[in-house]
Amino acid sequence: MEPSHKIIFFTNSFRIGIMTPVLSLVLLSHGATLKTLSLCIGIFAAMVVVLELPSGILTDFIGRKRIFLISQCFILCNFLLILFSRHFLLLAVACGFQGMGQAFSSGSIEVLEIESYIKENGEEGIPKISSTLAVLECAGLASGSLCGGFLGYFDPTYTLLLTVCILLEFLLLTLTVLFVKETWEKPMDGTPAVQLKNQIRSLFSSIQHSKIVMTILAMSAMLGLGLCTIETYWQPTLKLYLPEHLSWVFGIINCLGYFGASLGSKGAEQLWKYSHASEETGRSMMGYWSLRLLLPFIILSLGLCRNIFLFIFLFVLTYTVLGAGNLFENTILHASIENSHRSSMLSLSSLSVRSGAILTSVLGGLILTEFSLTYVWILLSATMGAGILLCMVLYRGVGHNAPARRILRFIGRVGKGEDDGGADSEQT
Repeated sequence: MEPSHKIIFFTNSFRIGIMTPVLSLVLLSHGATLKTLSLCIGIFAAMVVVLELPSGILTDFIGRKRIFLISQCFILCNFLLILFSRHFLLLAVACGFQGMGQAFSSGSIEVLEIESYIKENGEEGIPKISSTLAVLECAGLASGSLCGGFLGYFDPTYTLLLTVCILLEFLLLTLTVLFVKETWEKPMDGTPAVQLKNQIRSLFSSIQHSKIVMTILAMSAMLGLGLCTIETYWQPTLKLYLPEHLSWVFGIINCLGYFGASLGSKGAEQLWKYSHASEETGRSMMGYWSLRLLLPFIILSLGLCRNIFLFIFLFVLTYTVLGAGNLFENTILHASIENSHRSSMLSLSSLSVRSGAILTSVLGGLILTEFSLTYVWILLSATMGAGILLCMVLYRGVGHNAPARRILRFIGRVGKGEDDGGADSEQT
């Protein structure tokens, strides 16, 4: 991986991390109120959900570099509007641009890097490039989070922080234009509308013919449920027994979590080499299932913990197992899809994660109306574990006549106006 590309990926993650610890405070200081804050976040989330899949399909259709540059322009508009905003309406537009940028950026330049690495090193290089990208992302998020908290502390208006974010966006745009190269082969058959229709039809066809892809998309929803549980409830849970004078430890714990994810990713890279060297295809999937099944048990232990040092250990362990599982999942997924659908598949996976997060918000709210915070951890962890077990059962039992496959075959034929009667094949 070229040094200039490492700088681009680190800078992009740093830019995301710098806003993480103070996002709500930034919005409140530039026109939002406690009543309108959730609406701003909702506008952002809605734009991401609506545009996630279309942006992935468009990325596969017109090229990864172009879409990444467009996404960064959207995010730049977001920061500029927030900087000058003093009213909710302008802030709402800014959040819309932020959601558009988030949706368009997912699965764009990352896919380009993975495809280039596969072209040079073969599919055997997928674990290495996935691990490298994960470490750069975690390092950028961790250092950005620390920097964001520092800048917010010294400038309560957040003007300095927003200025830094704007400068980082200009840096990203410049580096991408100068150092990211892409040779994009645009399909020549038919009009753009016909080409796009064929692209969508081909996407659903590739999903219905791969039980691995179908399973990972379902597993992503369970992962989103677990992730949202941690991100939403770990701070209120720790605050219940954390001494007031130790409140500064939240930022440190967050950074340690990113460190754990990096550690897990690098460790899983070595574990993958061992399992893949055995030439037993089932071992790779067994490692993946084991890591994902371990996650809800650790999350449950985290929620029930009442000792600060044990809590920190379990928090880091959670993200270590998460990072290791992500490397297995990304390696298996990228080895199971073609370049022509890679961005679309990643967008579908991201959309599935977000659906799991929405489920967490709904279930968590319902649980808290009747029970305490402890029951949120118990019930959501149990739901995640049951969902993973169900995915395992369906993976073992997916066949030609499975309901999910019949639905996907129907979707794949939309626009054809005919029943091709083709038989499913399975990629295992």
